[in-house]
Amino acid sequence: MHEMEHKLDPQKFARIHRSTIVNLDSIRELHQLFHSDLRAILHDGTELTVSRRYRPKLEAQLRGSL
Repeated sequence: MHEMEHKLDPQKFARIHRSTIVNLDSIRELHQLFHSDLRAILHDGTELTVSRRYRPKLEAQLRGSL
């Protein structure tokens, strides 16, 4: 995953969990969960967990987008 993450454009993709990379344009909204985790809701209704470890970077990448 680490290698794939570095090949993708960080303006368009973000790692949100140890096994998940998401296209930022696909994220419709974020919901707060327990223990600082988030739930990313995609435009197609898919729900993905954003872990605490990746949350700060995701929020910085999305700042002003949602």
